Amino acid sequence: MPGHLEIIVALALIALSALLSWKKRQQLEKPLLIGALRTLIQILLLGHVLTWVFANKTLVVVLIVSSIMTVNAGLQSLERIKVRHAGLLLDNLVAITLAIWPLALVGSALLHARPLWQVDTFLPLLGMLLGNTLSGISLGVDYLNSELKERREEVIAILALGATPAEATTAIRNRSLKIALTPMLNSLASSGIVSIPGMMTGQILAGGAPVAAAVTQIIVMLLIATGTYAGSYLAVTLSRRKKFSSEGIPCFG
Repeated sequence: MPGHLEIIVALALIALSALLSWKKRQQLEKPLLIGALRTLIQILLLGHVLTWVFANKTLVVVLIVSSIMTVNAGLQSLERIKVRHAGLLLDNLVAITLAIWPLALVGSALLHARPLWQVDTFLPLLGMLLGNTLSGISLGVDYLNSELKERREEVIAILALGATPAEATTAIRNRSLKIALTPMLNSLASSGIVSIPGMMTGQILAGGAPVAAAVTQIIVMLLIATGTYAGSYLAVTLSRRKKFSSEGIPCFG
């Protein structure tokens, strides 16, 4: 099993990449080093936390950890959205929770976890779903808010012709969802041909049978795709509603 020496070697490779970036004046050395340091600290902490969680397999512990993960996902989604509005964090949290928690339970059932909130199945599933969904939400909501701001006059003109706020922003909403789903769609298209998905790779490296790993990976990826669509759709819809008053008057610009 890899240990501290292997981590040091991997860090040395990142350091070499940062050095090359510095010499070539590409200005990528800082984000590379900071990203590597954050990864090191966060994942080591996660390993210790999960060790404790797995030793205390109670529903209360699972609910607490799941809630912390969900709130953190909501906060992370805000960092990537440039144009914001009041209540955006709550909107994103509602979208994430409604889309992801039920899917994590469905995934646990499909993977034959007993009980459904079994720690070593539910929490990893929830984490993968949250990570991919928050990326989709960030991309979709950011595009929606930016486009509404830039195309305010166009939307007002459509409203003046008698359209409802939903009708006036349908094209923008659809493009927002397309952008939100683009990374996931690319992943679905390339998995198994261009790349071996991460979870499947982990199972194979751990000695699992490739076919069994493939079945698990298929289930997880389809759940992630569903969660990304559902979460992005809910977040974009909630954000769009905040852009108009109850009388249908635009509140953006």
